[in-house]
Amino acid sequence: MTMSEYFSSPEQLRTLFMQVAMFGIVAAFWFAALVFWYLQRSRRAQQLHARLHLSGRPEQEQRVLRLWQDGRLAGETTVSTNGEGGFLDRLDRLREAAGWQTPILQILLVLAAINGTLFLASWFLLSNWMLGASLIAITAIVFKGYLGHCVHKRAAIFERQLIDSLDLSARSLRAGHPLTGAFQLISEEIPAPVGEVFREVVDQESLGVGLQDALHRAADRSHSPDMRIFAASVIIQLRSGGNLAEMMERVAEVVRERMRLSRRARVLTAEAQLSKWVLLALPIGLFAFLNVANSSYMQPFYTHSVGRFMLIGAGAGMMLGGWVMGRMAVLKY
Repeated sequence: MTMSEYFSSPEQLRTLFMQVAMFGIVAAFWFAALVFWYLQRSRRAQQLHARLHLSGRPEQEQRVLRLWQDGRLAGETTVSTNGEGGFLDRLDRLREAAGWQTPILQILLVLAAINGTLFLASWFLLSNWMLGASLIAITAIVFKGYLGHCVHKRAAIFERQLIDSLDLSARSLRAGHPLTGAFQLISEEIPAPVGEVFREVVDQESLGVGLQDALHRAADRSHSPDMRIFAASVIIQLRSGGNLAEMMERVAEVVRERMRLSRRARVLTAEAQLSKWVLLALPIGLFAFLNVANSSYMQPFYTHSVGRFMLIGAGAGMMLGGWVMGRMAVLKY
């Protein structure tokens, strides 16, 4: 069915209006559910802060870390949580965490061009706009999955390299080198991404930026909790004094324990994650296969209002099921 037929026939206009109305109802239901979830989450956070006698907002841009030694407070510092920002800011942070050099706006423009081409091709060539919408959803899911894969892969490399960097800096400090010399050695001996982070710290310090400020910026840009722990430990140690080499070794041991715990968490949630992706991929793959193999068999889903409503309900149900299974597979530790 072409675009001219949609706007020339009153029956088709009524059908299109019904489809838009059904989509609006589903979207309103989703929005109401999200608002209810956000209000419940905010209420629980406020109750927790009231019980802990904390002041201020539950989620802040800065978090205070304190170092205790022999039962006494040795020092404290603040680290950024990177929890604020709009949609483009969060995407840009994910792009940096994945190691992509292309700007996020250029990536979104390319993705929009691909989606627009697929939608127009399915509409004008195959007269099937529902197939185009399905292809757009598949493209978005594939892009999100690939971005998450790149982020996790780079994070795993960063953790392994950070442990080697901490061991190298501890040996350098025990040999009598200053802290900036240890960072310079890391930037020369350790490849990217850890080497680039410490190279930026050394460059900023040589340009007159304070070492503590340079470490703060490096921790914020690295998107790694282990790097934030390292930066906070070094800053506290610089303020309070102490053995930096011993501190490096302790932080390396903490990072190793976090890696063991992270691997155990991934093993425990691997079955749920695999089940989620299999259950999401099977109906989408079967739907695409039937459209290509036997398009006449799928025509009732596009020509009748009941079939369109079934497709919309199936898509909403898959999104809800994927979100629920994803939340069930998250372990907070």
